[in-house]
Amino acid sequence: MKKSVVICILLTLFSFGGFAQIEDLLQGEDSVVSVMSKKEQEKYIKELEKKHEGKKEGKLAFVKKTWRKIFPEKVERNISYPLMYKEKPKSVMVMYPWNRSKDTNANQMFYVSICQELSLKGYYVLPSLLMLSEFAADTAFNSRYCKQEDSRKYLESYGVDAVLYVTIYSVKKEWWSTNVNMNAQYDMVSTKTGEVLFSRHADFNFDSQSPAKTKSKNGLIENEKINNFIGICQQMQRYVFSDMPIGPYHKDYLMDQKKFSHKKEMKYKISVKPS
Repeated sequence: MKKSVVICILLTLFSFGGFAQIEDLLQGEDSVVSVMSKKEQEKYIKELEKKHEGKKEGKLAFVKKTWRKIFPEKVERNISYPLMYKEKPKSVMVMYPWNRSKDTNANQMFYVSICQELSLKGYYVLPSLLMLSEFAADTAFNSRYCKQEDSRKYLESYGVDAVLYVTIYSVKKEWWSTNVNMNAQYDMVSTKTGEVLFSRHADFNFDSQSPAKTKSKNGLIENEKINNFIGICQQMQRYVFSDMPIGPYHKDYLMDQKKFSHKKEMKYKISVKPS
C-alpha cells in the first residue's frame, strides 16, 4: 500500500515537471529568430519604403493644398478662355435671369448690374429696355425656358455674337446674421458655334454691419434691405467678370491675355465689419 502511494506521488511530480519542460520549450520557440533570405529582406525593405513615401506624399499634398488656397496657381486668360479670344464677340444679349431664390427682386437686380458690368468691360450689350419689353410680352423669354442649344437663332433675330444665361440660386440674409449670400450660375454661349465661351458658378458672401434705418425727406422709412442688396449685387458682378476677357470697345482690348484668371467655381467673401 505504501509503495503504491509513493509511486503515485512520483508520477505526479514527474507530470508537473514534464509540463514545466513543455512550457519552457514553447517559450524557447517564441524567442527563436528566423533568418530571412535576401529576397525576403529586399521585399520587406521595399514595403517599408512605400509606407514611408505614402506618409510623406500625404503631408506634401496637404501642404500644397493649403499653399494653393493662399497663393492660387496662376492660369492665364488665354488658356482659361481660348474661345473668347478666338471668336472675339462684340455684342452680347443678357437673357433675363431665372430666379430660383426667394427674393422676388433678385432677377431685376442681377439683370441691371450684369448689363452695366459687361458694358464697362467693353462689350455692346443689347438695350435692357428692349429685353425687358420682350420679357413683359412673353414671360417664358428667360434663362429658364430658352435653351442654350438654341442660341444660334438669336444671331438672326437680334444680330448678337453671344448670349449670357444666368440662373440665380440664392439671395438671402438670415435674421441672426449680418452676412448676405448670393449664389448664381453664368454661361455665355456663342450664337455662331453654340459653344460655351465663358462659364462661372459664383458663391458670393458680403459681411458688414447692418445699416441703421433712416428716414427720407418725406418722412417715409426707406427700404434699406433692397438698397443694400443692390450694392452687394453690383460688387458680385464686378468679381464674377473681373477676369473675363476685355471687349473690343475697351482701350485694353486683347492686351489682357497673359493676366490672371479665376477658377470656374468662385467662392468669395468680403468682410467690412469695423475692427
